[in-house]
Amino acid sequence: MGNVTKNGLKARVNSVVRGVVVNTAVALIVNTWYEVLSRGVVGTSTLPTGFEETSVFKTPDTSDTQITLAAGDAVYPLTLTEVCKTDATVEAEEGTVEVTDDCSGGYTQYVLDGFADIKGSLGGFLKVDDETGIMKDDSLDFLERFFDLATDDGEAGYTYTAKVNEKSLLMICLNKDAAIGDTQNWLIIPVLYSAISTGAALKDAQKRDITWVKAQGLASIYTRVVFALDVIT
Repeated sequence: MGNVTKNGLKARVNSVVRGVVVNTAVALIVNTWYEVLSRGVVGTSTLPTGFEETSVFKTPDTSDTQITLAAGDAVYPLTLTEVCKTDATVEAEEGTVEVTDDCSGGYTQYVLDGFADIKGSLGGFLKVDDETGIMKDDSLDFLERFFDLATDDGEAGYTYTAKVNEKSLLMICLNKDAAIGDTQNWLIIPVLYSAISTGAALKDAQKRDITWVKAQGLASIYTRVVFALDVIT
């Protein structure tokens, strides 16, 4: 059928939670995402070649080809949760340095400075459980990065939790409809959520619009051949 363009519905945005670090000589779980915390000595590490600290990879489909960590290898298991969206943008721009001199022939000239600036946004809505009124996780998790959380059960049960906004991972599958044998295309970016916008206009939905910038760590395009456990439903 030739080349095609996917619509935004085919992209799935995921927030990520890191599990307890694994650093013992055990076989990793099949079809599971991991983030590299550290690599063992060159020549002994069993982690994928070229995947350095902060890189993300998914383990093989079968236990016959599974990775067993070597001494010095350490990884975080990752749990992905879909973030409902109305739109998602990713922007990448590399800076430039002006190199104009009197031999430039009357033109302003530039060279790339080697630093890519990556940033973007996630548009969406605030959501609550229709029966309980409890705010859904993909709304509350973002708000808690900017606001303290106070709870009151009406029976003298109170909690107060200070806001926490720290580095996270954003993983976007660009073609969640990929079938077995096809290839999934992922953007994997360490991010800092730098701003959130919400409100309650009279004739509009309550929104949850988020701005993010790249955090420390490696950003990658990750392609994965799809097996049965990779299919996104």
